[in-house]
Amino acid sequence: MNYKKSQVLIIATLLIIATVIVMPAEAGIQEFLKKLTITGRATTSNVQINISLGNSVPNITYVSVIAAQDVTEEGVKPVIFYFTANDSDGYQNIDATTAKANFTYRNASTLIKRTNDTCKSLGNIDAKTLNFSCTIGLWYFDTAGVWNITAYVEDVSGAKAQNRTASFTLSPTKAFKSGPGNLTFTGVGPGTTNTTPTNNPLTINNTGNFAFGINNISVNATDLVGETDSGYALYARNFTIGITQGGSPLKECGGVNSSRLIKSGYQNITNATLPYGNLSLGGGIAQEGLYLCLTLAGSELISQAYSTTGPSGQGAWTVTTSVA
Repeated sequence: MNYKKSQVLIIATLLIIATVIVMPAEAGIQEFLKKLTITGRATTSNVQINISLGNSVPNITYVSVIAAQDVTEEGVKPVIFYFTANDSDGYQNIDATTAKANFTYRNASTLIKRTNDTCKSLGNIDAKTLNFSCTIGLWYFDTAGVWNITAYVEDVSGAKAQNRTASFTLSPTKAFKSGPGNLTFTGVGPGTTNTTPTNNPLTINNTGNFAFGINNISVNATDLVGETDSGYALYARNFTIGITQGGSPLKECGGVNSSRLIKSGYQNITNATLPYGNLSLGGGIAQEGLYLCLTLAGSELISQAYSTTGPSGQGAWTVTTSVA
């Protein structure tokens, strides 16, 4: 019985010794227990958090109304309008040098674009909004109808803003010019037939954006009265005018596409038309040529100058259109 107690005591003593032996030799029990206490609870530390917000895309929030426009005859019509751009990052974030705009017209076969790539900043109107002005030129031959407006700008990061919600109407303008102002005949004598001017044709230029259709051009003629003796005249009814020339007999002298003039009355020119277009391209674009012919100089005439503007002149001839 005593033996068994001694055995138990020895085992217990060994266990305690074994436990002590695994402790760090350089630290006391108290320090070791402190370390055990520290490692047995949750630890805390400071963490730095950085969040980068993305760039805000600008918006074009307003485009001014453009009233109905007319072209400038044979010229360019400057059209000014305004738009505003807003950026939630501040107006300084808008790159004013990128502001631009265009007008476009489109139908089934045509696309016309007029642009301004350097719209001007007028400064900010609040902390987030810039105001811009744009001037775009419309040419005299630009098509009448509804034109769309596009305004565009970027921010300093290259984010793009565009507004295509606005439009305006371009009205048709009926306009033309004719020349030369004087048609000159030489070599005319009593009884002469089928004489044409040395500076044929009378050219009509469409200087607007309205297309004059077939048979809409007319001429009002007067007699050419003698400048010395007004008792003699070259009569208006002895002149023909047409849109073709040459041949034998001369086409302008009573041919298929020519018309005989009447005194102080408008005579329609057969098959004459006058579409609109860019005159500077040449080649007859937006033009019609009217070829004049004196079919007969009366045998009773005397040698003198005959004109519409002499002392007894009846007034210049008038070219007009029958379109209201």
